Amino acid sequence: MPKYNTKELHGSFGRVATSHLTTSHSTIILDANLQPDHPVDTDIQNFLPLQPRDYLMLFALSAGPRHGYGLIKDGEEDTAGAVTIDPANLYRSIKRLTKDGLVAEADAPEDDAAGGDRRRYYRITPLGKRVVKAEAERLADLATLARARKLI
Repeated sequence: MPKYNTKELHGSFGRVATSHLTTSHSTIILDANLQPDHPVDTDIQNFLPLQPRDYLMLFALSAGPRHGYGLIKDGEEDTAGAVTIDPANLYRSIKRLTKDGLVAEADAPEDDAAGGDRRRYYRITPLGKRVVKAEAERLADLATLARARKLI
């Protein structure tokens, strides 16, 4: 039988009301920042493995809020140009990652006078941080296996 709890959380992103639905298999969080009645799965394993583009975006956001173009540039710099993210895929991914509860819109920094109202900033959510950390650990384990087999 599902059980519902409603809490107010106070954290670095301000006060957020969330509802928790707990079943015998998992906990689902309904976040006030998401679409009403859109449950967010909190089982990290359900997100893995991440697509490389999603990993790079969450990785970049783990350093702090970024706007879309900033995510594209960070992805290129972090991979020495080996991976490029085109804007159409970027915004589709942001929409999906937001819906999944891994990314949320953020306020623009005060020093972003050049961006104006057109620039949207995004931040990683606590769930997003846990997912990108789990993916980094998964990739590190694969790299360890590759080293053991003298592939790298």
